[in-house]
Amino acid sequence: MAGQQPQKSKSQIVRGHVLALASGGTLRYSTDHNRTLVEIRPAKGAGEKMQVRLSRDETVAPGSRVLAFELLAEKPPGVYLVTDRYASRPGPMSYCQTGQEQFVRVLARAQGLKSGLHETFSSKVESCRTNLELGPAGLSWDGASSTLTVDGDQLKRYRISENGLVTPY
Repeated sequence: MAGQQPQKSKSQIVRGHVLALASGGTLRYSTDHNRTLVEIRPAKGAGEKMQVRLSRDETVAPGSRVLAFELLAEKPPGVYLVTDRYASRPGPMSYCQTGQEQFVRVLARAQGLKSGLHETFSSKVESCRTNLELGPAGLSWDGASSTLTVDGDQLKRYRISENGLVTPY
């Protein structure tokens, strides 16, 4: 219509949610184009904020917002075990129109020249596109042994070290 101003395009960054950390800081996640931006803000006086952008694979619908994000564990001194979920890329004949893709990841504070937050491990645990499902036990964390258990097509266990390195157990 005449006289109307053109609308500015909306930013592709979608405000996220904030989760409280046991250490007193916060974890914020948001959608940033086709990635998920994770920001850790340590408790006051415990360091500077850190960020990492999590990649998605081709099974995730382009532009999908984060449908679910959960902090499974925080392991001092700066290791975070998270899971994130997105809409599946739709396929022909309504295949995966309402399906979802889920990942489990380990994020760790890095020291030295490349200080900040880094993803040290990522694994897809559920997928409509590749027919991958979690079993009845799902994902579990044992803090005493620093072990992540994934009940998927086969039971997998991973040990997570103090610096975020992940090894099969």
